[in-house]
Amino acid sequence: MMAHRARRRARDERGFTIVETMVAIVIIGLAFLGLAGVHAVSSRAQSLGKNQGHARFVTDRQIELMRRSDLAEITPWSGTETVEGVTFNINRQVTNVPNGRRVTVTTTWTDRFGPQSLTFTTVVSQVTNP
Repeated sequence: MMAHRARRRARDERGFTIVETMVAIVIIGLAFLGLAGVHAVSSRAQSLGKNQGHARFVTDRQIELMRRSDLAEITPWSGTETVEGVTFNINRQVTNVPNGRRVTVTTTWTDRFGPQSLTFTTVVSQVTNP
């Protein structure tokens, strides 16, 4: 009976086989590949969000400039602005409305995901622009 227990203990303490080790390596490798995919997607989303934030800043600045100008000075305009290495093309369109002007600012840029754009529209009037 003692010999049987000694053999069982020896069999239980012999460690991992090469097959078990290879299976563990494959599982760990698949987990790291999944993490690499998540990293790529999050990096892409972060870059796109950063550029959209800069475009919003550029567009908001144009709208605020129009709100602080006299109505007679609110005119169409096109130009560019570079923020952190990305060039934003700005196109400001102005149409007359009763008691004011409708200002539409479209900002476009191209990044590693292709062409992007952002458009804001507001109405500047005598009430909002004394």
